[in-house]
Amino acid sequence: MIRKINKHDVLAINAILVDTNYKITQSYLDNPFFRCVVYENDFIKGALIFQHIYNRIEIDYIVVKEDCRNNHIASNLMEYLISYAIKNNVDNITLEVNENNSIAIKLYKKYRFEMISKRKNYYGKADAILMIRKFDNNE
Repeated sequence: MIRKINKHDVLAINAILVDTNYKITQSYLDNPFFRCVVYENDFIKGALIFQHIYNRIEIDYIVVKEDCRNNHIASNLMEYLISYAIKNNVDNITLEVNENNSIAIKLYKKYRFEMISKRKNYYGKADAILMIRKFDNNE
């Protein structure tokens, strides 16, 4: 089940984000552009964190607990986001991903994201790939 974040989810999401430099705080929940949904059954297995700023979306993170991977959770979160974007007349979704994260890049390409640029050495010695998914009126 995919649902919106609530204040009781913050610790569980931050536990999943522990290997990143990212952390959710109460101030995020008060930000009108911040969006976060979680995938859960008995417990939170993954999260999609993004910002909906006017007519565009920027993905901050899609993260799935390590022991829950390969169960289509990230795909389900992406399908939620694409549906959300269409319903809200979003022009595009952007993101950046580590060039070495082949699993994430494969996921984004599956959902018609295209590479538009690179940020040299953004992740230390690895480049960041900037990707975009554009929407048109026919979707």
